[in-house]
Amino acid sequence: MMKNTMILGLSAMILASCATTQHKQDVNNNVNSNVEATKNPNNMDTDYLILSDGQHALIDRANQFALDLFRTQAGMDSKVISPVSVSFLMGMLANGADGDTKDEIFSTIAGDKNISIDELNDTYAAILRTAANGDKLTTVNIANYIAVNKHFKLKNAYTDAVSNKYAANVENLDFSSPKTLKHINQWCSDQTDRMIPSIIDHLNPSDIAVLMNAIYFNGTWTDPFSKKYTRQENFQGYTRDIKKVDVMHQNHKFNYADNSQYSAVELPYGNGQYSMTVLLPNEGVSIDEMMKQLTTAELAKLQQQMDKCIVDLKLPRFSTTTDVRLNTPLSTLGAKTMFSGNADFSRMADAGLFVSAMLQKAKIEVSEEGTKAAAVTAAVMTMSALPHEQPRHVKFYAKRPFVYMITENNTNAILFIGQYTGTEN
Repeated sequence: MMKNTMILGLSAMILASCATTQHKQDVNNNVNSNVEATKNPNNMDTDYLILSDGQHALIDRANQFALDLFRTQAGMDSKVISPVSVSFLMGMLANGADGDTKDEIFSTIAGDKNISIDELNDTYAAILRTAANGDKLTTVNIANYIAVNKHFKLKNAYTDAVSNKYAANVENLDFSSPKTLKHINQWCSDQTDRMIPSIIDHLNPSDIAVLMNAIYFNGTWTDPFSKKYTRQENFQGYTRDIKKVDVMHQNHKFNYADNSQYSAVELPYGNGQYSMTVLLPNEGVSIDEMMKQLTTAELAKLQQQMDKCIVDLKLPRFSTTTDVRLNTPLSTLGAKTMFSGNADFSRMADAGLFVSAMLQKAKIEVSEEGTKAAAVTAAVMTMSALPHEQPRHVKFYAKRPFVYMITENNTNAILFIGQYTGTEN
């Protein structure tokens, strides 16, 4: 297993070390003393999963897109999105785009309009490869699909590219038939274990194609919580209101860091290839203030500065569902032409096409056993026009709004990012 070089950090702030002799009295809770998960229990050929420097750099820039996209969703409600699902869909669109449309897509998801389409495709192919050959204790499914109006034809080179690099299934369907809408939504349900039962409400006979990405994650905590320690406790909401929520509790050794803005704890799944990092703003610091400080460079430093601590951990058990239209957020981030009549998708088809709607539905369920999360992103195309030292004991009580991320630790890709503010959607 490659060293996890991702998730979170603040370079301008000094993180407290947990490698001290400080002790605090254990609370009356379950103290788990299991050894750490082995790094490559499956005897996998890790050379097969090694990314090039260019691919690492591209994923770092994609993670900046993830943070920027999350910031467009600021608000007081709980929410979750899957930036990697958006990136996969945008990658498939990039293969059919040219001119300003292509440049804007590249600049938005990869931070560089001059990267080659081959580099982009190879990077996403590597993410697919890693997801399929990773932690046997964690289920990760990433699938791509294109439904094409039977009266329309995509270019062969485009179909070959998305089929070979994105493993996309391309299907010709009758868009005037109600069965087609049911078929498309059934694909969403099947690929997400029914967590996302549908993605689009209607389909026009004049629509040309529907491009979709689905991602499903089902991970069991390496160190599960015991249900007998879950209690109803106060949670201070975004507007400082107090509500009762189910709060899980355990004492265990986790990677931990803190600074003047927030504290962070990393919770691994399975053999450690995937993890959730929870960022808890300090008292008096809002999520918005915390997120303004975060860049991919700063995020990477936090992970390297984390230390093993005995964490007295409290985390709400929660479920969040988000349904968002992405036209405006992506336009704000720079990819606006693809939503207009000036869009250039001439590498996709010999016709004037534009993206009339881009939608994402995402859901996450966090429980004592682990985490289930799923997202489907759809684009409707329309004719246009320190091991020997004693760890200190710390408290991490997530009883006020916090941010969380689920990442894959070989590619460093952020699969899901969300916030919990005490609301259930």
